[in-house]
Amino acid sequence: MIPRLRLLLAILLTFLVIFTGRLMYLQLAMTEQYAVLSTQNFLEERRISPLRGRILARDGTILANNRVAYDLMYTGGEVRRWDRIQYLLDLEGPPRAPDRSRAEEREQGAVLAWNISDSLIPAIEELVADQPNLYLRERIERTYPTNLAAHVVGYTTLADPVRFPGYANDELVGVMGIEAGMEQALFGAAGSKLVELNNRRVELRETELMPAQPGADVRLTIDPTLQRLAEDTLLKARDHINAERRRNRLPEVETVRGAVLAADPRTGEILAMASSPSFDQNVFTRRPSDPEEVNAILQDSLNIPLQNRAVEPYPPASTFKPITSYTLLEHGYTGPNDRYACNGSVTLGGITWRNWTGGFRGNYTSADALADSCNTYYWHAAMDTPDFTRGWAPFIRDLTADARLFGLGDIIDVGLPEEKPGRIPDEQWVREATGEPWYPGYTLNTSIGQGDVLSTPLQILQTTMIIANEGRLAKPHLVKAIGDEEVPVEEEIIPGRHWRSLKEGMRRMVTDHGSNRYLGPASGIPLEISGKTGTAENSSGTNLEHVWFMSYAPREEPEIALVVFLENGGSSSAVAVPAARDFYVGYLGIEEE
Repeated sequence: MIPRLRLLLAILLTFLVIFTGRLMYLQLAMTEQYAVLSTQNFLEERRISPLRGRILARDGTILANNRVAYDLMYTGGEVRRWDRIQYLLDLEGPPRAPDRSRAEEREQGAVLAWNISDSLIPAIEELVADQPNLYLRERIERTYPTNLAAHVVGYTTLADPVRFPGYANDELVGVMGIEAGMEQALFGAAGSKLVELNNRRVELRETELMPAQPGADVRLTIDPTLQRLAEDTLLKARDHINAERRRNRLPEVETVRGAVLAADPRTGEILAMASSPSFDQNVFTRRPSDPEEVNAILQDSLNIPLQNRAVEPYPPASTFKPITSYTLLEHGYTGPNDRYACNGSVTLGGITWRNWTGGFRGNYTSADALADSCNTYYWHAAMDTPDFTRGWAPFIRDLTADARLFGLGDIIDVGLPEEKPGRIPDEQWVREATGEPWYPGYTLNTSIGQGDVLSTPLQILQTTMIIANEGRLAKPHLVKAIGDEEVPVEEEIIPGRHWRSLKEGMRRMVTDHGSNRYLGPASGIPLEISGKTGTAENSSGTNLEHVWFMSYAPREEPEIALVVFLENGGSSSAVAVPAARDFYVGYLGIEEE
């Protein structure tokens, strides 16, 4: 018995030593590891969303802002004092249980009431204080208090992390306009914090690990007074358009589609950029959103309210002729006093190209042709250049290069993602688009801004600024400052010896021709205005032509450049020019009956 007892004691002692050793190992060697695991059970790292920067007009007017909104959230289970909560928030029926199939409601609960009034917050806080299944959610909502320059400012939406990697699903991200174009500056940088939770995941305390960096305010060059004037000008243009439609026995329109832009050519600052029809930005940021309001904007395929027509491409028509005049003069194809017939038509390759004049109006100089917008002058001049019939001849090569020099065919980059480059067709483009070579007829069309040429109102604004300043260009821009840092202005010089000839043609276009009655010396406008009209072909066949008017004032030392563009206006002199007058009247503060 003794040996057996001794054996059992030895075995027990061995197990005791092993067990004691294991305990000591766990306590000493594994202490740090288990401490980490234990900490992970009640510490959680969370993202701190930054406060989005504001968007301001040049005078500090707030165009985009943030506000704190409070929603009543419910995670399920019994609710006490529900009748009182119902009364205060004007709710009906029992609280809606969270939809567990939706990730947001699984994590945050169901929304029982949106945007609770600030005056009710104290009472609601008291009613939910001792109810863990009810709480007030605080969130940031983007607001647009003036709704000015909606296409320029843009709007935000709640970020989808799949679509917008690096964002949390309750953070705001810009989807158009400056909100999108200046997203990085406006958003700032997210921070992080360590949150201590109990076993029921109730927050006990938190420690900031890295503070969030708020987004910078972005100050625009937009002048609120002139922006409102530009938007009003578009609204008033309906009367001019409908008068033209009545003359053409067409039904009247309710909505104007077009753009008005104004800039200071001395600084490049865009003072106004209006597009019509406009839209209410708050429709997309207000919660809960109204599906009918949202769809009314998104599904309007006729008017496309979200389209910023200031940066959409259209045939420039005769607003392109100053560039053609520049090419003819600067490359020595014609001189300022050389003359070509302004007659009714030209014939090329068995095709007759007709002028709007209908008959012979005289032998014109370059300034004459620009003032009277004579198509045949430009055709005769083009046909008189070396190797014209060769196709991609020297003149058209120089013309397309000069058009790009003026900024056509490429984005100007004013901070708007929606800006389009337009198109300056060349030999390669024609071959790829049509499978054919460049025919001389393409040169005739391009020389007067028709055919496949496309430009944006913003590009025509830049062209106007170049001519007004006789080749000195302060690049058009919308962003004046980011935070406290002023944005430097890019400048360049467009070389030229014949700016005065171009300016003389644009002066006489206003003083001697169709624009005289609205803007000339006898119009009552105490400002010397120079300009150029344009009437663009419309391929639809059921509508009137698009109309343009580019202008600057005063004639010497210009302080403002203005572009008016209207879809399906019909006549530039009867629609675009009167619209420009409406703007100048407001700009000068003239009281008219």
